[in-house]
Amino acid sequence: MGCCGKTIRKAKNIVRGNVALMMGMKYEFTDGRIGICQQCAKDKTGGYWIGKTLWCSICKCYIPAKTRVKEEKCPKGKW
Repeated sequence: MGCCGKTIRKAKNIVRGNVALMMGMKYEFTDGRIGICQQCAKDKTGGYWIGKTLWCSICKCYIPAKTRVKEEKCPKGKW
């Protein structure tokens, strides 16, 4: 798949994750993924907080939304 296909897929996943977040949807993998990202932020190895929101310093994604999309992956390979 070329870069345009990856960009479209990424955009769809961002929308899907944010819709799931707004609707309060969680999946069996969501809390575990968030916990891993929180640990990276605590260790200062990959995540950071802006106010009360958690972001990935590597891929720049909004963690509460990204962790709700099954097809998304941690850029460090942790989930």
